[in-house]
Amino acid sequence: MTQVNDFYAQMLEAQKRAAEQRVVTRVALLSELRAVGVTKIEVQYEGYGDSGNIEDVVVTPDTISLSEELRRRVEDFGWDFAYALSPGFENNEGGYGELTWVLATDNIDVSHSNRYIATNTTEHEGL
Repeated sequence: MTQVNDFYAQMLEAQKRAAEQRVVTRVALLSELRAVGVTKIEVQYEGYGDSGNIEDVVVTPDTISLSEELRRRVEDFGWDFAYALSPGFENNEGGYGELTWVLATDNIDVSHSNRYIATNTTEHEGL
């Protein structure tokens, strides 16, 4: 039983550290994105079959192009943030969604959908 408790304690500690890192990353990205004139970021993601990725990053205004390094950091943040809300969505039929970050208010909304297979069984006996 001790090994199970140790495992869960380690898992909770890792989740706590990840949450703290998301806060640090958010503050840094917020400052950098505002500095280059970005007002809104949309990160579209998808996962299924045990893998997942960022489908697109939409920047507002669309006249601003992010550097490759900044875009990668935005993608990583978007994935980590969404994944923390819906862990494991990349498994089986998967899930997808969009994270929208309004930089003026530092407000993030996430719209997430999970895919699933439904089965409807009908049985007729002794007819």
